Amino acid sequence: MRGSIREKRPGVWELRVELPNDPVTGARRQKYSTVKGPKRKAQFELQKLLVDAKDAKARASSASVEYVINAWYEAAEGRLTPKTASNYEWRVRRNILPSLGKIQVDELTPAHIDKLYRELEVKGDSPAGIRQTHAILRSALNQAVKWGWLDSNPALRASPPRLPQKDMASISVEQLAVLIRDAEQANPQWAAMIALAAVSGLRRGELLGLKWSDIEDNSIRIRRSLGYTPKDGIFEGPTKTRQTRRVALDQVGMAIIERQKEEIRFAADKVGSLVAEDPYLFSPEPDGAKPFHPDSISKVFRRIADAHGWREIHFHSLRHFSASEMIAAGVDVRTVAARLGHADASITLRVYAHALPERDRAAAEILGSRISFPKSIDRA
Repeated sequence: MRGSIREKRPGVWELRVELPNDPVTGARRQKYSTVKGPKRKAQFELQKLLVDAKDAKARASSASVEYVINAWYEAAEGRLTPKTASNYEWRVRRNILPSLGKIQVDELTPAHIDKLYRELEVKGDSPAGIRQTHAILRSALNQAVKWGWLDSNPALRASPPRLPQKDMASISVEQLAVLIRDAEQANPQWAAMIALAAVSGLRRGELLGLKWSDIEDNSIRIRRSLGYTPKDGIFEGPTKTRQTRRVALDQVGMAIIERQKEEIRFAADKVGSLVAEDPYLFSPEPDGAKPFHPDSISKVFRRIADAHGWREIHFHSLRHFSASEMIAAGVDVRTVAARLGHADASITLRVYAHALPERDRAAAEILGSRISFPKSIDRA
């Protein structure tokens, strides 16, 4: 580090210290200070400034939070699905930049971030939505630390709201039968979608992304997911975990698929067309060449459920039905997690803990049946 002393007027000294270049912009930085008194005092203060210039604060960037978030987003965008990228853009523009964007990143504190969360709560944002904003800010600042732009991440010491515990809305066997019946009357494809979602546990986008080539050996291979954004339209991307998995089906599941294939063949034949080379399993087109809009089945499901007053359930509840029924039947959690496409079994345990008490009671009965114990003490 370099420094200099200049006497501005008798007894008044200007101190100048060269700071490290800004780690983000590379711009030259200097620090100035004025000292009154003899030159010896000015020399002492200069040494203090030189020591201070070596600490983390001096090395930190003077770039704004907006600059850092934009740099992080540019680096991460290629790894994001269009839907996730659209969500990030919206939350950054609406939530983060208006409150924090102009703050110098090395001056950002947990207090600044917690103030933002309180403002979002007042605006009516849900705890889940605020935590998504928190995740974006935390990721961007973590990257800034990795790049050497920050010494530590203030978002790690912030306090986003806790998510309230709520029971997962599942579907009863009786409700499922009604949903399939009503969907069948409207369009047999809707009924097949609902039934296959219930027996497979697939996410909506995974279900709509299925093609005929994905069905083999009494199982389906899940390797893609469909999504939608106004900017990109319907797009095809990887699964949520970016991994391919295989889900076995029984005779009922395969019968659903075979009937659906026959539905596509019949539609194509009716208009004098051939089935596409590798058609989607569910398609609004006679040849199966194009998939349904991801929102279409959700809207159909919503209409049927509302007609019966079932406001608490939605299309994703079919996935909960599949998981809850498997756990209640004694299927081990690792197998359930693999079928659902969870990254690890701990997610399954956390999300579907409500389905475990029944299995706990069954375990107690199994253990109790193995033990012979007198019901009363023989006092004779």
